[in-house]
Amino acid sequence: MYYILICIVLLLLFGLYIIYENKNLEVTGYEVVSEKLPNAFHGMKIVMLADLHSNTFGVNNETLIRRIQEKSPDIILVAGDLIVGRETENMDIAYQLLHRLSKSYPIYYGIGNHEQKLILNHSRSYEEYQNKLKSLGIRFLENRSVTLKKDNQILSITGVMIGKEYFKKLKQPIMTKEYLQNLVGFPNNQWYNILIAHNPSFFPAYASWGADLTVSGHNHGGILRLPWLGGVVSPQYKLFPMYDAGKFYKDNKIMLVSRGLGLHTIRIRIWNRPELMVITLKNKD
Repeated sequence: MYYILICIVLLLLFGLYIIYENKNLEVTGYEVVSEKLPNAFHGMKIVMLADLHSNTFGVNNETLIRRIQEKSPDIILVAGDLIVGRETENMDIAYQLLHRLSKSYPIYYGIGNHEQKLILNHSRSYEEYQNKLKSLGIRFLENRSVTLKKDNQILSITGVMIGKEYFKKLKQPIMTKEYLQNLVGFPNNQWYNILIAHNPSFFPAYASWGADLTVSGHNHGGILRLPWLGGVVSPQYKLFPMYDAGKFYKDNKIMLVSRGLGLHTIRIRIWNRPELMVITLKNKD
């Protein structure tokens, strides 16, 4: 009986810890250094939001907004899945968050598989959501690019919307740079190119296409994170996904993968706090 009581207490404590951890936001900072970055954009600060899934931190996301304001970003990049891809889900949480943030920061929205689900299955609801955000000046990058100009120097931001087959569980097709070229065209290699690509699994293709910096999410940090091993399982049930969270390199190109802000598919995080990622761009010179 004594041991049963101890087990019950330990399980309760562990459950309380998981609840605490799932709502305890962590702000992480990453520096991205590149000799390609124009001098005019040296020191540029970017906040990256990913995989909110209509989650909240504080009443009306006041905690999340305050943490963003404390970092004073130059721009905000959305790496997809701020919402849940069902018409019955409340999209107002994401809208209200971006409504507040759009008053202070330029926002560039790259979509994830949950936005794509709405496009395919509930297009009217998605159009309403998108049009409301567009009216705030938020730029949606659905296989589109924008250029930022400063002191006659240029930085490019592209958002890619890949096919739903690339989000299939257990088995995914191979992606090529030619596939990306057909979707978003060719990058200008004289510019510094940022790519918003929700699914990090295809980093080799993103780098080959010409993305100097790719920002991603989707894998929720691997749901359960273990010391030295990292994330254990992706939302597509792939064990120990290669690109679970953090910073990755390939051929002088960089990808940053957020652990995300919310929960979906496997609705738990263990040793894997929600992440608000802050990126600082620096010129190598």
